[in-house]
Amino acid sequence: MLHVPHQRLAPLRDGRRIAYLACGPADGLLVLYLHGAIGSPQRICPELEAVVDELGVRYVMVSRPGFGESDPLPGRTLAGFAADAADLADHLGRKRFAVIGVSAGGPYALACAHELPDRIAAAAVVSSMSCASANPAPGLSLPLRAGLRAVRRRPRACTTAGDALLGVARAHPRLVDAVMRRGAPPADRRLLAASEARELATTRFLAAARGGVGGMIDDYLLCAGGWGFALQDIHSPVALWHGVQDPLVPVDEAMHMAAALPRVQTALDPDEGHFFYSRRVREILGDLASASRRLADGPDQDLVDVDVRRLADREHHRASDVVGLERV
Repeated sequence: MLHVPHQRLAPLRDGRRIAYLACGPADGLLVLYLHGAIGSPQRICPELEAVVDELGVRYVMVSRPGFGESDPLPGRTLAGFAADAADLADHLGRKRFAVIGVSAGGPYALACAHELPDRIAAAAVVSSMSCASANPAPGLSLPLRAGLRAVRRRPRACTTAGDALLGVARAHPRLVDAVMRRGAPPADRRLLAASEARELATTRFLAAARGGVGGMIDDYLLCAGGWGFALQDIHSPVALWHGVQDPLVPVDEAMHMAAALPRVQTALDPDEGHFFYSRRVREILGDLASASRRLADGPDQDLVDVDVRRLADREHHRASDVVGLERV
């Protein structure tokens, strides 16, 4: 059964409010989850609650400005979001914390790691857009590629049109599901075919667009434009997870980031597409929690240049080919 809590609002230094959901032990390791393009989860499933309780993690799902109940911020930047994350951590009474960004949330996690080196214990990015995402990926369907180009060229007109179409999406939520499944690889189609997953994704999108699609369009323009910082200047440890079959963010973009980040461990799964985080949350979150606590306990362990190994997939009891690239 899904737990449907009320979103909480935290005050920010400039008078805005940021919305979040939280689960896990109140005194656990703070991990901020930074959502993708369709917004932050609106419900907490028992599987997630069990994972965060087991790992001792206080898991806080943050809605960025203009999403859900978070106040909008015209002219916002990727780097500027780090101040919101720091304010939220202060509100929660924490100095050090970890961040995990999924899809369009990845650049925001990296921005936090860049802007808050003394506060970010570790970061993870999953299916993340990269600073090479300015041009729509060749694997996208032609209508979606055309739509993204239109957003870049005429964002205001697209915002107006998107807001007008929201009424249709609310009246016919299956249309949202159909758009997400179009062109998805088999692994993603199987996930989205499950009725609960389909309902969750649709609910997330409609909740994120409660105030209109402006926040989503701002997000895409920020992620597809200049980030305002260099990946080479991020010195916090970063775990990068990516599916080789991802049609939305090609694996080449993940390798572009891996080559630029000074301290990165990269895990590539040949069988996964874009939407695998929920299936691998125990593994991904567990590794992030372990890295954060290891750094808190003492100096980093020695890192090797390239480590190729096979890891057991604890969620599916199968082996995945994982390539780890670690640097000091």
